[in-house]
Amino acid sequence: MTLGEKLKKARINKNFTQEYLAEMLNVSQKTYSNFENDKSKPGFSQVEEMATVLDMSVLDFLSGDNVTINSTNGDHSGFIYQNQLPEKLIEQYEERIKELKEQVDYWKSRSQGSK
Repeated sequence: MTLGEKLKKARINKNFTQEYLAEMLNVSQKTYSNFENDKSKPGFSQVEEMATVLDMSVLDFLSGDNVTINSTNGDHSGFIYQNQLPEKLIEQYEERIKELKEQVDYWKSRSQGSK
């Protein structure tokens, strides 16, 4: 399944419109449509934003065959992942997810303590 197919499936499962996701990403609806139709590739930060809005893991979008994500920092022409992600990248995302969960737990406990 291509990145575009995964995006479309996730968007439809959430009952979101292309317009809504485009607005969340601060891009035009046409640009977002091009992502879903694999006519253009989103930057890595956009994939992260889409994963957040769609309540999914970035790994869900990046795993699989022949997924290409463009780098937005200008240092690389892009990343190509074939068949599986490098273990180091998976470890980095798992660590980041753990950190984010800890932050959520912290803020939840603070908000419950102030009630």
